[in-house]
Amino acid sequence: MRSPNTFSVSFFLKKDKKKDGSAPLYARITVNGDYKDISTKRWVPLSAWNQKAQKLTGKTDQDIITKEKIRLLNNQINTAYDELKMEKQIITAETIKARTEGTETEPHTIQFLMRYHNEDLKDLIEEGTLKNYRSTARFIDEFLIKKKKKKDVYLAQVDNVFITDFGLYMRKRVPDKGQRPCSNNTLMKHMERLKKVFKIARTNKWMTNDPFLNFERKIIPKDRDCLDSDELKCFRNIELSKRGHTTVQDMLLFCCLIGLAYGDITRFSHEHLIKDSDGEYWIEMYRKKTKNFTQRKL
Repeated sequence: MRSPNTFSVSFFLKKDKKKDGSAPLYARITVNGDYKDISTKRWVPLSAWNQKAQKLTGKTDQDIITKEKIRLLNNQINTAYDELKMEKQIITAETIKARTEGTETEPHTIQFLMRYHNEDLKDLIEEGTLKNYRSTARFIDEFLIKKKKKKDVYLAQVDNVFITDFGLYMRKRVPDKGQRPCSNNTLMKHMERLKKVFKIARTNKWMTNDPFLNFERKIIPKDRDCLDSDELKCFRNIELSKRGHTTVQDMLLFCCLIGLAYGDITRFSHEHLIKDSDGEYWIEMYRKKTKNFTQRKL
């Protein structure tokens, strides 16, 4: 069972901005340890402010106006909190401040975030990588509908429990026809993608919490078999009659001997061969996936 939000309102002087013995008065909204400040647009003499009692002790006309400002602002903040709670909206220091100041915007959701990454930022991502993010987005959709009984959730509601529940759902999920069960390493790949997407949300200040703060990535190492020299020689000596087959054979041998990926081989041309002052040839090109510039000696 989740604990209720801790909420408080306090007033204080920003003494680092003091001038001629006075300082601006601010209200601080605190929810679950996170806070936002609102300016009262009033200046208060330092000698007339009792911080412990949260009271203005002065009795001038300006002091009376400031006292009324404090009362009204305090009521507005508490009213905003009560309204958000009654409407079952997200309650954070930021949303209460926005409701109080009348600057509310539509809260960002996980569906919005996935669309933003997979559609708005697609030109910055290789298609081969992007299709994996689309796969993760589809599983998130399925998880929300089947387990959460919702089509979407606010980013502020995505926490470590949400991430854990998604992981459990994926591991227990019965695969569709033609699919394989979700292994540990496959799940970790989905988690890595989600972690990167949520980092964008935090950078853009669409969410304040980090749902992956206590997440531990656990990859199970797997030894992959590779061709030894004899197997490579055997493959090289195979005589093929069809031109398409010999092209594939040449490409695979080139990949094995040079170390370039298939995506780089498909773009490879004579312009990537650079001859140095000693007459030796080098491969100079930007790798498709990593965007790193590489130099490989032939």
